[in-house]
Amino acid sequence: MHRPAIQTPQRGSRIDHPDYYVWYVSRHAEAACGEAFGNQAVWDNSMFEFPLIGARRALATLSLPDSLRVLDLDDPHQLVRLGLRPTDVVRRNLAVSQAWGHRIWAERDPDRQQRWDAVQWWSYFRPSWTVLASWMRLTLREVTPLTREHPALQDAAVSLNRTLK
Repeated sequence: MHRPAIQTPQRGSRIDHPDYYVWYVSRHAEAACGEAFGNQAVWDNSMFEFPLIGARRALATLSLPDSLRVLDLDDPHQLVRLGLRPTDVVRRNLAVSQAWGHRIWAERDPDRQQRWDAVQWWSYFRPSWTVLASWMRLTLREVTPLTREHPALQDAAVSLNRTLK
């Protein structure tokens, strides 16, 4: 799993909720870069820098347990069960996505245990990329600094038709 950034969970995004943290990842480094920078038309080295706090973006390789219980929203049966349309999943409407995210997080199995550890769906930027949001803490394996020359960033730029400067 790859996530471009420091290993901290995110808040205020797609399926976030004030009561818990969510870790957004992808199974492919190219997709992680594309998700992080996809809104920018031109990609250059300045997008990696956070000079006020002395930080720089990096690509982290993370691992999740094989036993991770993932709800796949690419499964039409799950969409029907949840009363969701594909547009409800991919649309950038925080109120809608946070509501379905919380519903999935709150599902319980017959023993009243949390049913899902994570949920996955397709990328807004490139549907062949999978995005995964995990409520389980990730294990950090490796960190690689990001530059314009990083292969994952180069691949994402080509996939999204972004200009690298």
